[in-house]
Amino acid sequence: MDLSMKKSLPLAGILCAARISSALAATKGVFSTATDSAYQTPIPPNDLFPINPEHVFVTTVVLSIIAVVFLILAVRDGRKFRSTVPVALVLGGAANVIPESVDNYLGGVYWAQSHVPSDIMFVLMGREFDWYITVIWWVYAAGVRYLFYASLMRRSSTKKLWLCMALAGLADFVLEEVLLSYGGIYTYYGNQPLVLFRHFPCWWAFVNVSGLFLSSSIAYRFRDWLSGWRSVLILFLMPFCYIGAFSFCGMPAIFAINGIFSPAVIQLLGIATCIVAVIHTAGVMKIVLGRNPFSFRSTVSNSIAHSSHIGESLRSSRS
Repeated sequence: MDLSMKKSLPLAGILCAARISSALAATKGVFSTATDSAYQTPIPPNDLFPINPEHVFVTTVVLSIIAVVFLILAVRDGRKFRSTVPVALVLGGAANVIPESVDNYLGGVYWAQSHVPSDIMFVLMGREFDWYITVIWWVYAAGVRYLFYASLMRRSSTKKLWLCMALAGLADFVLEEVLLSYGGIYTYYGNQPLVLFRHFPCWWAFVNVSGLFLSSSIAYRFRDWLSGWRSVLILFLMPFCYIGAFSFCGMPAIFAINGIFSPAVIQLLGIATCIVAVIHTAGVMKIVLGRNPFSFRSTVSNSIAHSSHIGESLRSSRS
């Protein structure tokens, strides 16, 4: 085997995996890949994907219980660290329904609509968003943000932070595969890349984790200032952080979903999104947390540790 052939093997492997993944996406991962004849954009399922009220009810009840557990843990940590930030982070998870309604159009997500006026939270661009979406987003965002913030407060090493992010991504994968298989709640559509198992486009896990880590890191960085009545601001911080990270990290995948590309290019754009999300997360560690993202044994930057007590020092000096 000559040298040129050996060099071509990794590329051939990537293209082969991309073709297999694209085949899965075309058959299992998404509801529809039909495009609008006028705008050449993916057509959402709309009423072809009807809501299953029983599945929505069961899911809402189970996830609400889990969310309450995270809230109890946050209250415990709030007392331990004498801060209202943990509770605000958990409650703020429900606010992610706001950017969810925007990225659904960009990222090819469709939540089943009940068409019952009392169940509708709001309507955006002609699509109804029911209240149950808030509960589903609340439990995942609350759990992941609490995991990140609790790890930072306990001065976990950078290695453990990366492990937390891997765990959060795995939790997203498992949760969404279960909900998507359950049916009648929501689905993905369009040219979704990286549908590696059954239904879930894996690029979403990278983007979700990156966006939630950004908001948790900012809340930790300014935790002293945000404690008390200013914790209300966290409810506004959460959705803006998420949609910003989603737009930045998810751009390649958004092009894949809403454009006209070959199956191989669609998968490569999904891989590009995952890479950008990892780079974004490393940047948050460096810029917001003051950590070297590749110094796995480090725990907390001296500058960040000092800055968190600036307010306390100023108050002490004045008194």
